[in-house]
Amino acid sequence: MDDAVDPAGMISPPAAPAAGRRRRIAARTRLDFWFDAVLLLGFTLAYSYGFTGIGIHEWLGIALGAALLLHLTLHWDWVIRTTRKLVSPHGPDKLIYLVNLALLVAMTFCVASGILISRVALPSLDIYPLTGPFWTEFHFKTADVTLFLVPVHVALRWRWIVRVGRRLLTWRPVRRPG
Repeated sequence: MDDAVDPAGMISPPAAPAAGRRRRIAARTRLDFWFDAVLLLGFTLAYSYGFTGIGIHEWLGIALGAALLLHLTLHWDWVIRTTRKLVSPHGPDKLIYLVNLALLVAMTFCVASGILISRVALPSLDIYPLTGPFWTEFHFKTADVTLFLVPVHVALRWRWIVRVGRRLLTWRPVRRPG
């Protein structure tokens, strides 16, 4: 397609792609979407203790702890930007930030207390952590808080999830110029 010339003689860029064309999705956006989907699936499986049994529950919990650190690392730029914006009185980022912070604290305590009460994963490595009713109850409470916050987190990011999900999961033939 040739560049158009406007009345002032300036060359304007080619027109935007037609409405039916698919825009490319950045590799980082694809990574975020699929990593988040795997985290959600892992969390759902880990919380389904009756389905997975204690061994898978514990190993999956440890893996989710590591994945949580990776997730935080991948989104560290967002954490810094949003923390700086918190001083401004507007925007939905404050609520998202507070929910994410509460989720981070709850999941960290849940994973840490889960490690402390491990009956299969760590003993299989000859590591015998502390046990006791306090840590067991603390683990259950932080798991309940996490279970409440994960759907809130998903709901607050729903528009992004749907937008990216549609672009990733909708098959459209790509037209080749020619």
